[in-house]
Amino acid sequence: MNTYIYKTKKYMIAQILWDLAGVICLAFSPLLQQWLFDYGLQSPLKKIVMVVLAYGALLVFYTLSQYFCALYAFKGGIKFENLLKRDFLYSLFHMEPSRFYKHSIGEYVSLQGNDITALEQDYLEPVISIIRCVNMIIVYGVVLFFGVDWRIALVIILTSIFAILIPRMIGKSLTDARSTYQEQMAEYVTEITDLLEGFRVINQMTVGKILDKHEHVLNETAEKRYQYGKKKSMVLGVSELTTKFVKIFTFAVVAVLFYKHEITVGVGVATLSYVSSFIEPIDTVLYNFTAIQSMKDVKKKVLAYTQDTHVTVLPRKKKLNSDIIFENVTFKRKSFALENINLTIKKGMKYAVVGHSGAGKSTLFKLIMGYEKNSSGVIRLDGEDIRNYDISELISYTDQNEHIYRAGIVDNITVFHSYPMDGIDSVGKSIWPELFEGIFNRKEKECQRFSGGEKQAVAFLRMAAKNAEVILLDEPFSAMDAKMKSAVEHYLFTGKEFEGKTVLVITHDTREESLSQYDGIIHVGENGIYVE
Repeated sequence: MNTYIYKTKKYMIAQILWDLAGVICLAFSPLLQQWLFDYGLQSPLKKIVMVVLAYGALLVFYTLSQYFCALYAFKGGIKFENLLKRDFLYSLFHMEPSRFYKHSIGEYVSLQGNDITALEQDYLEPVISIIRCVNMIIVYGVVLFFGVDWRIALVIILTSIFAILIPRMIGKSLTDARSTYQEQMAEYVTEITDLLEGFRVINQMTVGKILDKHEHVLNETAEKRYQYGKKKSMVLGVSELTTKFVKIFTFAVVAVLFYKHEITVGVGVATLSYVSSFIEPIDTVLYNFTAIQSMKDVKKKVLAYTQDTHVTVLPRKKKLNSDIIFENVTFKRKSFALENINLTIKKGMKYAVVGHSGAGKSTLFKLIMGYEKNSSGVIRLDGEDIRNYDISELISYTDQNEHIYRAGIVDNITVFHSYPMDGIDSVGKSIWPELFEGIFNRKEKECQRFSGGEKQAVAFLRMAAKNAEVILLDEPFSAMDAKMKSAVEHYLFTGKEFEGKTVLVITHDTREESLSQYDGIIHVGENGIYVE
């Protein structure tokens, strides 16, 4: 976290300096009150007017300083949050696939949208606020000690230290409660994401039960928030009590000294004014210590991602020279297992991958891509362990539910112009002529309204634009109509863009005329995995 604070240091320093200037002005204003009560009656009107004007000038400058202080606080807070969010997303996008898929998208969204914002509001702001309060306490302490009465200053400082220590001693329970609440919030975001993604399932028959499901997780979240609120209220209540103790004790000391005629009326008035001003930073320090302490687990969780920005640079593999070979590969997850896979995928051949649902066809692809990790054995690429290479340019993987961005068609096909559009016209016009007549004139968000088959066609065109040498297609035609499916399959086998490429297609179309187009058939089932 220190790295991010350091990167926003110029805004922090500007805040602190403007605040310090304002605090110095504010600290001297009670001295003018003291002078007025002690010497005002014996002074000429001109001097009194000068004191009043000085008093007003001090308060006006203080107000101005707080404006600039708030301005730099916004700038620094925005930069801090943006840096964290940028690094968080960078870390996710460079994460190993098998690690990324251990958590739900909802958890990542909650961290990005809620927790990082909370760090800015409940960690960075309190840290700066504490520094500002320390400035205030030091300035007020010095002015009290030398300008008012050292005994009163000592009483206020000692009781203030006591007031700060007590709430810190009971802050651990608040940290635990906040952590539990944040975890529940992540669960709630995940649940909401799941329910909204299932919008098409909602109807008059299902809406009641779906709302009940939401109500259950909503009530759990509310309960965790209430428990956190109870702990926070208790800590803040104790903080409030201790600061009032400072005020009461100081008032008693002033009363005793005044009764003994050891201080003047002006000193008494100034002291009570200082105590009120002294209490505010103490209150703020206590509140901010509580906020910072409650953010410990959130900070740890976010930094686990943002600090892991080191990317292992593997040799980039762009060309397949021989074959992809599975050697005694075993994969296990709970009750599911693929055991002792020995398979050779020959360069330049096109394979149909068949088998019953749940047999492990998709898992086979995910093992190649590294989305799943094999328990034993090795997958070799040109004789080397596939994990020793960056295969992102060599292999293209497209499944039946390939993500389509909230963007235009060209942006979806080229992934925001990461892939070239050159040559895609011929593919597009062959499989989807009506679209490609005016592709560049389409509305920006039109892809969101496409049918399932049309979205699969966009995904196919994206794969073609990537122009990878090895192509893995997981039921890529399942939602297409017969005409489009026929056009896509025909182009996959006859188009010059796919000549010499190694292609594996998971399909449930086991008709002889369909399977006869392939060079080989990979069977995945109870009898293991073998090539026909």
